[in-house]
Amino acid sequence: MKLSKQTDFAFRTLLYLGQQPQGKLVNIQQVCDFYDISANHIAKVVMRLVHLGFVDAVRGKGGGIRLGCRAEEISLVTVIREFETTLQPINCAEQPCRVIQGCKLKGLLGKAVVAFLATLEPYSLADLLYNETTRINFLTES
Repeated sequence: MKLSKQTDFAFRTLLYLGQQPQGKLVNIQQVCDFYDISANHIAKVVMRLVHLGFVDAVRGKGGGIRLGCRAEEISLVTVIREFETTLQPINCAEQPCRVIQGCKLKGLLGKAVVAFLATLEPYSLADLLYNETTRINFLTES
């Protein structure tokens, strides 16, 4: 299953924020620079993450963004469900399928999506965060 860019960027943003010292504000441009992605894309994703309560946004000089709750409270499945426009792996009606009556593909793919989500169900952002032994440096300069 391939996730949309929106979901990918949501995870990237959360990972970046999750690696910052607790309460530290960063600006969206720092996230964009780290991942080399467009500020327009990240801004839209951040707005949604703020709406969901996963990110806090502080306006004004010295403002920025930070995690809005503990990493353990951010379910991976919730992020996927909130950012994916559809979890249907195939749309048999879009270009009407001629074998829909006897086809088992949609059902099998549907089971695969359920298994995919079930696999991620017990995990949170905290399970993805790097520890002291990682080589990736997400921390921003003060």
